[in-house]
Amino acid sequence: MRRSNAVIMAGLAFTLGFVLGLVIQLPVITLPLNEEQFGDSGFKIGVRSESEGSARKQLSLDNPLRLVKPSSHGVVYPQNNGTNAYLQGQTDYSGSQQSDGSSGTSPAKEDVIRNRESAKSPDVVDGVFWSKTTERKCPGGFTEEDQKGWKNKIDKTKVVKLETGCGRMQNRMATFKDAAQACVRYRLNTDQIQGEIFSFYLSKLLGIDNVPPSSLHLVNTIDDRWRTVTGEIANSKWADDKVVIFTQFVEGLKPSYIPVEFRGEDRKLHPKQDLMNSKGPEDLCDLVQWSDLIIFDYLTANLDRVVNNMFNKQWNPNMMNTPAHNLERTSNGRLIFLDNESGLFHGYRLLDKYASYHRTLLDSLCVFRNSTARAIERLHHSGSVGEELNKMFSQNEELYNHIPRLPQKNAKILQQRIADVYEQIQTCKKQYV
Repeated sequence: MRRSNAVIMAGLAFTLGFVLGLVIQLPVITLPLNEEQFGDSGFKIGVRSESEGSARKQLSLDNPLRLVKPSSHGVVYPQNNGTNAYLQGQTDYSGSQQSDGSSGTSPAKEDVIRNRESAKSPDVVDGVFWSKTTERKCPGGFTEEDQKGWKNKIDKTKVVKLETGCGRMQNRMATFKDAAQACVRYRLNTDQIQGEIFSFYLSKLLGIDNVPPSSLHLVNTIDDRWRTVTGEIANSKWADDKVVIFTQFVEGLKPSYIPVEFRGEDRKLHPKQDLMNSKGPEDLCDLVQWSDLIIFDYLTANLDRVVNNMFNKQWNPNMMNTPAHNLERTSNGRLIFLDNESGLFHGYRLLDKYASYHRTLLDSLCVFRNSTARAIERLHHSGSVGEELNKMFSQNEELYNHIPRLPQKNAKILQQRIADVYEQIQTCKKQYV
């Protein structure tokens, strides 16, 4: 009996040992951790941290594979069917990771981040044009209604204060009865008044909405609108019956810097998707507006903005890293193109000296706003930019007879520069479309 019991016990022990041995040798299925768990651990592929073992998760009914988040290893799971669809929602528009603590130090992890940028970010450009998606993310500029409202204000509202400000010596800051303010441009040289006002109307022809509303006004100390500030007018040494320009004052402006794409000798902004997708929304909107700025300043031959920085670099090597001259930005990222008085007149007289700077900037540009490119194409084929500019000026300014119209010589130069921009757009299309 004892012998039988011993045999039975030995058999049970053998069977139990055999089963236990099989269980011990079964593989434990370990799932890769999601990115939150790699937060600040300095995770490296193929290197296991001390905390990783405690975080291992076994496949079970309580932890089904379909609920596992994408791995930083980039393994194709059932929800990742070989496309980037499973990565949707993991990054913001700029392509930067959401605040999950991921360090992104490994090459494989960087590849996943780049894939996520491509999956999440809509196309930033469409050929050589900024995409509609990109432009919709940018703040709006001045509208036709803004201009009409501004003209109505300066025509009907009394000026109650005139003080120094707004740049040059005889310019003044005007305050209206309703507390609105304007920069008043007073110049002895008529061509500077012409340059400012005709540059403004050119921006309207092009559909560029970064130039503040402006309008002509006549200094008249007898007029009730000026009577409160006759003393300040005398102190400013303004002459009666002199044409000035009232430009809407924009509060809270900050300096604006030149984008890195335009700072060096190798300056270039071309429609390369990998570069574009690495930009955040604010940087992209800056570049959208800069593409208009370069065209606008090329057409007008403006000397007092980027060309100013470029020219002065010969004396100050850091000039391109300083704020752009006569360019400011609002709190929501809208660029404001200020002080355009050198455009179309003074700038054209000095083209022999500064043309190379303007050309260098234009040649660096190969991404454009579609609406601006269409306006350029229309004006190029019509050949009538001078006529259209003079017509717009006379239709919108009651004082149009107080200053000369755009001369035919200047109109021809402007028409040629429109042709230059048109050819640049065609060159870029041949290269990238």
